[in-house]
Amino acid sequence: MFHRHVGAVGALALAGLSLAGRLDAQVNRQAPSEAASIWRNAGNVSTPPGEAPVPLETNDPRFQAYFSKVRAKIKATWTYPRAAGERGIQGEVVIEFRIAKDGRLESAYVQRSSGAAVLDEYSLTAVQTAAPFPPLPDDVSKEPLTVDSTFRYFAGGRAPQ
Repeated sequence: MFHRHVGAVGALALAGLSLAGRLDAQVNRQAPSEAASIWRNAGNVSTPPGEAPVPLETNDPRFQAYFSKVRAKIKATWTYPRAAGERGIQGEVVIEFRIAKDGRLESAYVQRSSGAAVLDEYSLTAVQTAAPFPPLPDDVSKEPLTVDSTFRYFAGGRAPQ
């Protein structure tokens, strides 16, 4: 999907979905929320023993309908930071987050950094801002669900396929 924008050139890709084009309307002109300031503190947030996170881009049919809704909510809040786009900063961030049965966000942190704090913060903020998510159906999970998602930022106007 392509969006017309005015400003720096860049692209975003999330869980197999791509946004590419000139940045402006999709750029957040404000700093990330205060909640993002604690994103590096993953020491007090972890996946429960024996429970591997489910990738948001999984092909497992059990998760498809629910994850489609989660992706849509995240995509609606995710922006490419203007400063990063203008300076050609690109990278890949993995955010791990836990969704409670009622859809609340129990935790979220940067599981793998892009190496650029601004990209990490905007990815984490997208997940935090998208919450709450729809309640977890029992056929998806009877317990809270740990998910990871890869956020890809590309400077240049087209995201790789």
